[in-house]
Amino acid sequence: MEVTSTILRDQVANVDLATPPEYQVHGSGEPLVYVCGIEGTGLNFFKQLPDLINDHQIITYPLRPTGKYGLEQLVADLAWILRDAGIERATLIGESFGGLVVQAMALAHPQAVNQIILVNTFATFLNPLKVKVGLALYSWLPLWLVTKYRSSRSGAELFSDDIEEPDRARFLRNTSTVGLEGYLSRLRIIRDTNLLPRLHQIEVPALVVTSTADRMLDAMTSGRAMAEQLPRARVRVLEGTGHCALLSNRVRVRDWLKELANV
Repeated sequence: MEVTSTILRDQVANVDLATPPEYQVHGSGEPLVYVCGIEGTGLNFFKQLPDLINDHQIITYPLRPTGKYGLEQLVADLAWILRDAGIERATLIGESFGGLVVQAMALAHPQAVNQIILVNTFATFLNPLKVKVGLALYSWLPLWLVTKYRSSRSGAELFSDDIEEPDRARFLRNTSTVGLEGYLSRLRIIRDTNLLPRLHQIEVPALVVTSTADRMLDAMTSGRAMAEQLPRARVRVLEGTGHCALLSNRVRVRDWLKELANV
């Protein structure tokens, strides 16, 4: 069943924060929070950090590695991080699965969100069969085989020619120890969530970034669908770039932040 209105304040307030996530703070200045993809490590913003660290307070963090949880738990985690870091309002950048969390956060806690950047993401996943197959496959296979399978598929689905080999290798190292339990929870969230009917409620500026060579998902179609519903959205198309756009030599998040100032 699709979930169109699960991200409610009372639900977010009542989820488990007994083990809040550990987060990392880099630099100082305007708050910018990176919400990572389904791999959940929070480590793959490394390509953008050197350019931003001198004038931004950048927060990165891992998604919950264990437990059977829903989207409201991840929203509560993000809200807790902002409070704990003493941040009243922040720019949120969500990559792939992280974009779903960012949209849900903007719906549940609009007062905490200054603006959002959505990178190769979706409000509802357009290929549900792919998610169902992934859930069945990863629920049945042993962890070592799941890890090997994901690694073998990564090159074809995630990377484009504008990503250097050392950055590909670092990404794969960062994601090599991803826990299966948390990964399955995130797959279920993708399967069960449709935020598209509620995006008109997000009133902050939004930059929707889509890559033409994304082989993980139909980023162009999903991006257009989100932009049509978001009241203050602009679309940035990355020609020839793949799913992991933040690792591309052509991409500077700083340029996106400048573009948001005109939305």
